Amino acid sequence: KKILKIKIFFSLLIFAFLASNSFALDFASFKVRGFEGKGPVEFNSPEDILITSDGRIVVADKKNNRIQVLTKDGDFIRFIPQLKTSGEVTDSAQVEADRQNFNKLQQLMKVPTGLALDKENRLFVSCQDSHKILIIDFESGKLIGTLGKRGSKQGEFNSPMDIDINSEGLIAVAEWRNRRVQLIDQDGICIHEIVYNQKAKNGFKAVAPRGVLWTNENRLLVTYPLFNQVVCWNIEEAKLDWRYGIEGNGRGMLRNPSYAINGPDGHFIISDTLNHRIVEITRDGKYYKNYSIGKGSAPGNLIDPRGLALNNKDTMVVSDQGNDRIQFFLPGQATILLREVKKLALKDKWEEAIPKIKRILYLQPNNSQATELMVNALYFFGERAFSRGEYIKAEENFRKVLHYRPNDPNIPQKLDAIFWASNQGLIANIVFGIIAIVILLIVIWILKVLISRYFLSRN
Repeated sequence: KKILKIKIFFSLLIFAFLASNSFALDFASFKVRGFEGKGPVEFNSPEDILITSDGRIVVADKKNNRIQVLTKDGDFIRFIPQLKTSGEVTDSAQVEADRQNFNKLQQLMKVPTGLALDKENRLFVSCQDSHKILIIDFESGKLIGTLGKRGSKQGEFNSPMDIDINSEGLIAVAEWRNRRVQLIDQDGICIHEIVYNQKAKNGFKAVAPRGVLWTNENRLLVTYPLFNQVVCWNIEEAKLDWRYGIEGNGRGMLRNPSYAINGPDGHFIISDTLNHRIVEITRDGKYYKNYSIGKGSAPGNLIDPRGLALNNKDTMVVSDQGNDRIQFFLPGQATILLREVKKLALKDKWEEAIPKIKRILYLQPNNSQATELMVNALYFFGERAFSRGEYIKAEENFRKVLHYRPNDPNIPQKLDAIFWASNQGLIANIVFGIIAIVILLIVIWILKVLISRYFLSRN
């Protein structure tokens, strides 16, 4: 029963620990897919990227005027638009419909830039040169409809860039030449306009937006490349929440930020295009970290990164536009091991977890999550040994905790408990010995008194 209670206690402890420690990005290896060209997994200025719920990667192949759909590992699946082969379509009417759909998409898909996927698995594509948003059934590749036309009125577009859709179906469209963000519904009706003005010589001048992102709190994040800023808008209260960015290439500075995605802990990941790196900022607009290997064409290097997407939370796919390829930023060995250890911890498989934790701490001695897991493991082994009466093992495990958490306030109490439990037989013998001696002394004293009184009464 004691062991069962220990397991329940530590399972709850581990659940609480894992819930309070979300993943952190740790890129240590890189994989490149694609190069310049017009064939499968060949690109000409790739732009936005998104990842579907089942892991497929969708890339706006901008200057090839098409979309590429790839596997989670970056292998080719299909183009949009793409004619079906004779084996896929046999009916003549279907062949004709497929050809018409292909021709229509070729006509409309001019410089596809922004991508978004809604709950109904419809792909929304903003086309910079046709000034429209295309709505495509993602699985079939069939054109469902379009939104907008060229113009500056509400519901019209002039060089639309990025787009994003929130949980309620509201579409945010960044318009480069109209220098505004439009929020439109599914019918293309404008609900709201956002214009960001900067101070100029003759008053104020609107700034051109490029990237848009609905945050987890339903705020709207907008990048303004020419102003080197990222701005968070509170749509419900119609106000600016915060802004981040100052021009430069130093720590936390930006030069031409393009796209943004939701990252760990509510943070945001931004493609810092002309600094050829990725920047992570906090949910309230403060610098957190740069991911920079350097400008170049080797794996891990970037030239003019654009679209971003997180795959399985710890792998990032980057549209490496200047190199005409996409690139996978992969986690390091410590991150992979940590993920495995957390799974083992939830199943109380600490014997398997301990070697992996030691390996993580060898690779990253200051890894706080691995340290905490090691402490939890040692506590578990210590409590289990104590409940089994294995006091030497229990003491050994609890003393090891002090190596990882020197000021742990519970360890002195644990060691005291082990001392008293391990020496309870000796202590009992000592106590009983003392009691026996006291009783013996009392008996001797009584006998002495009785004898004294006896001899006194005789005299």
